[in-house]
Amino acid sequence: MLGDVAGMDSNLTPEDFDWLRNIRAAADAGRGSPPVPKSVAAKLAAFGFVESNALGGFTVTELGRGALLEQDMRDAEDR
Repeated sequence: MLGDVAGMDSNLTPEDFDWLRNIRAAADAGRGSPPVPKSVAAKLAAFGFVESNALGGFTVTELGRGALLEQDMRDAEDR
């Protein structure tokens, strides 16, 4: 499944992944998601990487977590 994500995320920028990491970090720390620019939120939602939550913020989906893992592995290879 992650192979499919690699093909899909080619239109995402490093900044988009930074926002996705920020949303995940906030959720992992039990905080609400940070205010995300509408254009970034729309793009992440279109890829299925985030969903709106009841508090008006966002939650990272399993697909989003997989995309972050794959991006982190690619970043590590580039170093």
